[in-house]
Amino acid sequence: MTKRTSIPETAIGPPVAASDPLGTLCQVLFSSEETEAKVDARRTVSGMAQRPWQQLPAKLRGAVRADVRRLRDGKLSREDIIGRGYSFAVAEQALRDIGQGGA
Repeated sequence: MTKRTSIPETAIGPPVAASDPLGTLCQVLFSSEETEAKVDARRTVSGMAQRPWQQLPAKLRGAVRADVRRLRDGKLSREDIIGRGYSFAVAEQALRDIGQGGA
């Protein structure tokens, strides 16, 4: 019979909270508050636009669509949405997805 050993918690340190950058990004975009963090999140998503829109995680695309829909409900134009931090490509795709885009 083998003897079991355990590592005391002090040897490995306290538990660390798991980091979920995608979840945090989506949470900020789903928020109705206009903050600097939201502008940064929009810029981050726009920086991911080198990948085709369809390759972005579904949760992230949903968060962007919700944010763009909220901006459009506030009567903001396409140019205003771009001015709030989204790239032209991301704004266009999100507007198309919610049925308000051209091209």
